[in-house]
Amino acid sequence: MAQILKEEIRTKIYNAALEEFFEKDYKSATIRNISKKAGVSTGLLYSYYKDKEALFEEIVKDVLKAFPNTLKVAEDDPSDAYESYNNIEKQGIIRLFDKRKEFIILVDKSAGTIYENYKNKIVDMMEEHIRTGMRENSSVECDDVFFHILADNLFESITEVMRHFKSREWGIRMLDLIGQQFFKGSESFYKI
Repeated sequence: MAQILKEEIRTKIYNAALEEFFEKDYKSATIRNISKKAGVSTGLLYSYYKDKEALFEEIVKDVLKAFPNTLKVAEDDPSDAYESYNNIEKQGIIRLFDKRKEFIILVDKSAGTIYENYKNKIVDMMEEHIRTGMRENSSVECDDVFFHILADNLFESITEVMRHFKSREWGIRMLDLIGQQFFKGSESFYKI
């Protein structure tokens, strides 16, 4: 019985912290507000989490690994880039729909934490992923900044889907359109 109560309290604290970090950001969120939203004392909250940073880490831990893991799987895929996006990368992003608040907190609201440069790290990984794929499958010479632009735009497009999320079906449709645009180009939208 006591273990159930402990898990229930941990869940209340997690949900309250999720809302506090989402509504504000890491710097503006306070332990006092989180404990108040959770309906627990500040002392009790500290018995579950050492400090605000530990609580933030708990919120973002699942999302931290999502992109690196997905890119690693995609790198081993022998499919062409568009197929790989549809079969691996898009599926990884869809799994994040259930953690989109955590994703937004990590990308947009992590200033002041060790994760404040997460977006840059992922864009760098995506840049290398794109560079490798294009150099293996294209004879077109590109300046390195081009790969950075593509990676940054793709990551920002995915982030915009998370920020404006309406439903799972809507999100999948947006990811389909993003993939079509990035891999097939604007000609796929217009009949010429």
